Amino acid sequence: MKPRICVSVKADSLERVRKAIACSSRFGASLVELRLDHAEEEDYEGLISIVEKSRIGCVATIRPVWDGGAYKGSEKQRLLLFENFLEAPFKYVDVEHASKIRSSVARLAGRKGVGVIVSHHDWSGTPGLKALTRVFSKMKEDGAEICKIVTTVRNPVDEATLLFFLSSVRGVRLICFGMGEKGFATRILSPLLGGFMTYASFGEALAPGQATLREMVSIYRRMGVW
Repeated sequence: MKPRICVSVKADSLERVRKAIACSSRFGASLVELRLDHAEEEDYEGLISIVEKSRIGCVATIRPVWDGGAYKGSEKQRLLLFENFLEAPFKYVDVEHASKIRSSVARLAGRKGVGVIVSHHDWSGTPGLKALTRVFSKMKEDGAEICKIVTTVRNPVDEATLLFFLSSVRGVRLICFGMGEKGFATRILSPLLGGFMTYASFGEALAPGQATLREMVSIYRRMGVW
C-alpha cells in the first residue's frame, strides 16, 4: 500500500494554497493540511471557496502559539474560526489534545461529518515507552478518533522508541513520528510501519525536520513503495 502523505501549507495567501493543492494532487498525496493559523481575515472566504472546489481532501488546522503555531488569539475566538472554516467540506480537523476547546471542536466536526485528528506534540524530547503509552491511552479514553503523537528526536534511542511504540499499536489510527533533523527517518518509516500517515511541506517547512512533498515522493520512489 502506498504511504499516505498529508501536505502542510502555510495559508498566508490564496495563490500558495491553490498551488499546494494542485501540486499535491499531481504527486498523488492523500491530503492537504491548511495551516489556517497563518491566514489573514480577508482571505477566509477565499480559502473556504478553494476547499469547496478541491479535488483532494483538506485538513483544517489553527495551531496556537503555545503548541508551535501562529495563532495568538483566545480559545473562544479560535472556536469561532473553526465554526467559520468548517462551513467548507474539510475532510479532517486537527485540534490539540491539551486544548480547552477540543471537545467543542470534536462536537462541531461531528455535526459537519468531519473527521477529527487529536494532536499531542512534545517539543522538549521523546519520553520513554511507558510515558508514550500513557499519553496514547488518555487520548483514546477522551475519544480521539485519530491520535497524533509527535515528539522531538535527539538521538537514535528516541528514534527506536517511537518506531517500536508505533509498530506495537493495533486497532487505532495513529500518526506518530519525530521532529528535528534526527527524526527524519521516522517521518519516512512511520506509514510503512502502520502509521496512519506522514507529513510533508509545500515550500516552507512548518515543523522541524519536515521535508517537501517532492523530496518525500523521491525517497519513496527509490524505496519502490510509490
